[in-house]
Amino acid sequence: MRSMSNICTEAAGPRMRTWIKRIPRVAKNLVMLWAVATGMPALAGPASVEAFDKSTWPALVRTARLPAIVVFTSVTCTHCPGAIANIARQRAAKASQVSLMVVSMDADDDAALLRDAHYAPADRLFAFRGHPQALQFAVNPDWRGMTPYVAFIDGKGGAKFVLGEPRTAMLDLWLKAAR
Repeated sequence: MRSMSNICTEAAGPRMRTWIKRIPRVAKNLVMLWAVATGMPALAGPASVEAFDKSTWPALVRTARLPAIVVFTSVTCTHCPGAIANIARQRAAKASQVSLMVVSMDADDDAALLRDAHYAPADRLFAFRGHPQALQFAVNPDWRGMTPYVAFIDGKGGAKFVLGEPRTAMLDLWLKAAR
């Protein structure tokens, strides 16, 4: 079954799709907030699934120019969709420029990931490519693979980690980091 956002985007035509891609992130966040408030699906989402291998995490942290929130999830995680939605909702409400990335630890079907509405709020979508425990260790040696596992990349070469959804006060600080 195709989502309403896919149907709307397909119906928009090439000129509209080009325009949608050019909308600044703040506008996308406002559209996302409107969509959440009205119960309508968002129009934008990740265009592709990127590979997440042992070199991806250090590169993301090292090259980030702006702060980002990264949610590590699994397709069987019952709490992850709510965590992603709440982070996206708060980001939109605060018109934050903080990027939202989602990393699936166990997905084997990229097309299914892209169709899954839970991942639509993400600016970038990744999937583990390699041994999951080795990739977890590369992200944080203390992480034992439980999800949701949320990381905040500060845009200055550092990262903080939280098991589960970040508390409201912490999330507020993270979202204010890129205003």
